[in-house]
Amino acid sequence: MDYQGGRKGALQYDIASLLFDAKADLPPEVRQQLLATTSKLSPTHPTDREAFDRFYYAFVYVRIMQALGAYGFRGFYERKAHFLQSVPYALKNIRWLLHNAKLPIELPTLMSAFKTYWPPKSSSA
Repeated sequence: MDYQGGRKGALQYDIASLLFDAKADLPPEVRQQLLATTSKLSPTHPTDREAFDRFYYAFVYVRIMQALGAYGFRGFYERKAHFLQSVPYALKNIRWLLHNAKLPIELPTLMSAFKTYWPPKSSSA
């Protein structure tokens, strides 16, 4: 349940909101451990685990982009500078996603925009 929007949404989005919250700054290993516990939801929340896993990181991207928009609006437009403090953490999460997560479909324009700022890691370092 997305309580900000007040409507039912994808389970992946809510879990992405929790695990990729910018200010929480959870280490990737902790996020993975917590994500693994979602398999225990089945008795109370029937879930097609294969579909959940396939689309999870797409929802993570959506959630981070939504949060960045909110941080910018609240920070720049409403002049609440503390929202801008979350931007570097959200960008760190996007950098991690680019190097560690696979999306279920090709999104060349979006990925190109991100990779302009975070090119792939060089293997000849």
